[in-house]
Amino acid sequence: MKYNNNYIVIKPVIFLLVCFFTLSSCEEFLEEVPTNQLTAQGDLTAREFGEPLAIGAYRMLSSWTGGARDWGNILPNTLEFPTGGAFTSEPHAQFDKYATNQVTGNLLDNFNNQWSNWYAGVQDANLALDLLPSVDLPQALLAQYQGEVRALRAFYYFNIVRYWGDAVMITAPLDNVNEAALPRTSLKQIYDDVIIPDLEFALNAVPAGKSSNGRVTQDVVRAILADVYLTVSGYPYQEVETDPSKDWCGEGSWAMQEYPVSGGSAKAFLQKAKTQLDALYGNYALGTYDDLHDPAMNNNGEAIFQVQYSTQPGYNNGILQPSLPLLTKISKSDENGSFVPAQHYYDSYGSNDKRAKERAMFFTWDTNIDDESDTIRFPPHLFKYYDAAAVKSVNGSGLNWSHYRYADILLMLTEVNWALGESPAEIEKGINEVRLRAGLAPLNGASITLKEILSERAWELVFENKMLWDQRRTRRCIVYGDEEISSIANFVGHQPQIFNFAFTPQHLLSPIPGDEMNNNGKIQQNFGYLPTQTN
Repeated sequence: MKYNNNYIVIKPVIFLLVCFFTLSSCEEFLEEVPTNQLTAQGDLTAREFGEPLAIGAYRMLSSWTGGARDWGNILPNTLEFPTGGAFTSEPHAQFDKYATNQVTGNLLDNFNNQWSNWYAGVQDANLALDLLPSVDLPQALLAQYQGEVRALRAFYYFNIVRYWGDAVMITAPLDNVNEAALPRTSLKQIYDDVIIPDLEFALNAVPAGKSSNGRVTQDVVRAILADVYLTVSGYPYQEVETDPSKDWCGEGSWAMQEYPVSGGSAKAFLQKAKTQLDALYGNYALGTYDDLHDPAMNNNGEAIFQVQYSTQPGYNNGILQPSLPLLTKISKSDENGSFVPAQHYYDSYGSNDKRAKERAMFFTWDTNIDDESDTIRFPPHLFKYYDAAAVKSVNGSGLNWSHYRYADILLMLTEVNWALGESPAEIEKGINEVRLRAGLAPLNGASITLKEILSERAWELVFENKMLWDQRRTRRCIVYGDEEISSIANFVGHQPQIFNFAFTPQHLLSPIPGDEMNNNGKIQQNFGYLPTQTN
C-alpha cells in the first residue's frame, strides 16, 4: 500500500502547504496531484476532508533519507557520523568534521534540514488537530484520526528532543513565521506535556494490530511509546528531573553516569515500557536478512513502523546510493560511498555471525554494470539496503525505511527486563531470539549485562539510526574489538577509534542549526557549539 499525494493549500492567515494523501492499491505508486486552493474561510467540514487532514501529518516522514546540501550527504549520515562507528573518505559529506571535533550548526544542512523537516511535521500535525474537530465525523473516527496525528506529532518531537534537548514547543498552527521565534522549552516539559500524552491518547484511539500500509496502528504506537518510556528512564530526562529549573542544555553541566538509573521516575517508566513491549512480544516473527532489503517485504514480516517509498521519481528511498561503494561502477545510478560502517565496526562481528556473512547485512563484491564478467571488490559495505532492481537500473529504490522492526522490540524487551531485575528467563528471551537467527549461541539471562545488550543492538541494528540515541540515553559507548565488542565505556571521556578527541558533556547534544540561530533571536545555542546568538 502506498500513498497518493494531493496538495491542498490552506490559509489561516497566510497560505500553508499541506500534503494530503489518499490510499490507493498496493500496486499503485506515489503520485502528486495538485488540486485547487482552499482558504480557512472555505468549508472544510465535509466528511471527505477528515482522512486527508489526518494523513497530511505523514508528509514529512519521507524526508528521513533526504539530502543535506552536498553530493552524497544524506540525513541518515548525520545520525551515524557522531557515534564513532562510521567512516567515509568521500569528501562532500565532511565526515572529517565529526572526527576532528569541528561540528557546528552551520555544517552543510546537516542540522538545518533535520530541524526544518521535523518541525514541518509538527506543523502539519498541529494544523490537522486544529481542523479535525470541525469536520463532520463520527466520534470514533474523529478519535482515530486525532490519534494518528498525535502519534506522529509525538514521533517528530521525540526526534527533536533526542537530537537537541530543550527545543521550541509549538502545539497550535502558526499564522505567520514570526510566531515560531520562541525560546526553548525544557525537554522534560516537552516529554511530559506533548510526547507522552499524545502517544497515550493515540494508544486507545487508533486501530488495533499491525500496520499494513504505513498508517499508525496500536502496534506502531506501542513501539514508539516503549522507546519513549525507555528513553525517559535514562538520560537526559532523569538528570533534568533532579533540577528542572536548571539550564542543563545551555550550561552543559551533565554529570550523571549511572545506568540503569536507580532513582527518580526511572523504574516507573521502565515498567510502562515493559507493558508495551510485552504486548508486542510474540506477535511478529523474525524472517531472513534478505527480507530487510526486499521491497516485496515492505510492511510485512518483522516490519512495525516504516516510511513509505516508491520507485516513482520523487518518492524514492534516498539511502541506496550513499550505501554503495564510491564510484565502483556496480550501479547505473550514483555511488556515493558515504553511508558506510567503519572497518572496526565490521571487524567486531564474530566469524560465525551470519549477519557478517557475504550478502547478509554486508557485501564486499559486485559485478561491473557494463560487464557482468568483471567482479569488483571493495571493503565491507551495507547490503541491508541493497535493492537489487534499483542498483542495476536507473530506477530509484522503493524499499521502505524501518523506524521499528521486531528485532528492535526484542532487544528493548531484554534491556527493560534486565534493568528491572526480572528473572533470567525473562531477560534472555528477547536477545536470544535475535541471536538464534544470527547463528549465535544463546546467552544465560543471569549473566547478561548492558555490554551484551548494547553489543547486540549494534550488530543487529547496524546503521538503522539507533546508536546515537542509545549512546545518549545510556551514556555508554561500545568499544570495538577483534570479533567482539570488548567492553563498554562511559560516554564522557570515551575517544572513538578514529576520532582525535574524547567525548565531553557537549557531545551529549547536537548544535542548534545555524538557520534557526539566525532567524530566532530568542533561542540559545547548546553548550560548546557555534554559532551563538549575536543579538
